[in-house]
Amino acid sequence: MENRSVFQQAARHTLPVLMGYIPLGITFGFVAVQAGHPWWYAVTMSTFVYSGATQFFILGLSATGMSLATAIVMACLLNLRHSFYGLSLLTRFSATRWAKPYLIFAITDETFALLMTIEEPDPCTRTRLYVAISFFDQLYWVAGTLIGALLGTAVPASITGIEFSLTALFVVLAVESTEKIRSLVPLAVALATTVLGHLLLPSSAVLPVSIALGTGMLLFLGRHTVHA
Repeated sequence: MENRSVFQQAARHTLPVLMGYIPLGITFGFVAVQAGHPWWYAVTMSTFVYSGATQFFILGLSATGMSLATAIVMACLLNLRHSFYGLSLLTRFSATRWAKPYLIFAITDETFALLMTIEEPDPCTRTRLYVAISFFDQLYWVAGTLIGALLGTAVPASITGIEFSLTALFVVLAVESTEKIRSLVPLAVALATTVLGHLLLPSSAVLPVSIALGTGMLLFLGRHTVHA
């Protein structure tokens, strides 16, 4: 009965992710098949790679002559933000023990946002709730990929504009997070560093540099506030 309650909570928390991951997963699966890959290739990537930006990037590599070394560097840059996510979740994951490897693997932008904004769960069910949230999010992505891959084998058409669903998902999660934080300083710093990044940096460097700069500013402000 307790496990059922945990899964119900996870399903409720991950509903916004469902609305974003299913259509975007469909897009990835469809594009992968249209690029000449078998349907199971896309599903395998979503199961074992599970990184939307990296997966789309890998598809792009198949149409270019980019070297393997360059591809690895670019993939690392795309996922650099996950290092900061891990640091932020150290405390929450400290007692997860057997589940920690999967929780680390399953961190995505949306899962991180959920784990950081939900109320601190009961210690007795915390690990199971974190695993359920992470599992549901990945299940949505894999299910969307499978649907898109099967559609791609049968429908010779293109899906235009559906990639905006991820942007809409970020907006929903950001609005929800502002209702639970006590200070708007982190949001203001994130907005400022992102705008500066778009104005001064190439698009491929905006995300990692903005995250690094924003984290540095918040650490500086936090230390200054403590000393004050």
